[in-house]
Amino acid sequence: MTELMTELTLDLAYSPSHFATDFEATLTRQAAAGHALRARHQPMALSYGDDPAACLHLFIPPGEGPCPLMVFIHGGYWQALDHTATDFLAEHYLERGMAFASIGYGLAPTTTIDTMIAQCVQGLEAAYHALEDNSGTWSITLGGHSAGAQLAYWVAVSGKVPIDKLVLVSGVYDLTPLVDTYVNEPLGLTQTQAQALSPQFGELAKLPPSQIVIAENDPPTFHQQGHNFVALLRAANVQAELVELPGCDHFDVLEYL
Repeated sequence: MTELMTELTLDLAYSPSHFATDFEATLTRQAAAGHALRARHQPMALSYGDDPAACLHLFIPPGEGPCPLMVFIHGGYWQALDHTATDFLAEHYLERGMAFASIGYGLAPTTTIDTMIAQCVQGLEAAYHALEDNSGTWSITLGGHSAGAQLAYWVAVSGKVPIDKLVLVSGVYDLTPLVDTYVNEPLGLTQTQAQALSPQFGELAKLPPSQIVIAENDPPTFHQQGHNFVALLRAANVQAELVELPGCDHFDVLEYL
């Protein structure tokens, strides 16, 4: 019984939906907003690699360039959603004269996290080169939500395309606690693999100025991970800002950015 309760507690501790008001309604609302935006402002659709999920939407603002580019990687615990889940965000950036790219990648269990990282790197390169060919760009911000925050970290440190700013929202930066939870069932990570994939144990000094965002109603474990990660970034002499957004949860936090 004690072992069962411990496992249950750990599962709940890393279950954002347990702390959210109505995550399904939030995702439905965001998907509808993305669909409506695509109808009004058609994005450029690009693919990279053989995986159908390795694709992106690039929204380019009207007018002459160059313009800033925001590249964003969706969440879903590496096993759910696709690039269209964050299309709704593009409207906020388009209004500010910024281009926006929503990056897609294959999902577990058919795709490993290492492959997801490689696909996201390819996505960033594809978005950058497409915008350069269209109107040009003079700065790049890379963002990621939840699992996308972990992926965005690895894309940033890859150095394939220079990043000016990193925005990580409601992320998990130490994957080792997930090994013994429901999250790991499709991932199949060992403790060694989880540690190797954890930003917390990576080359933090390679990061550009970073903003770490936490929702008020994120799980307490996410709050602790965010605070720990900011402390490690600052110890590595990375300019790091911690932003705690009130009145939102793990799923609607993107609407408060």
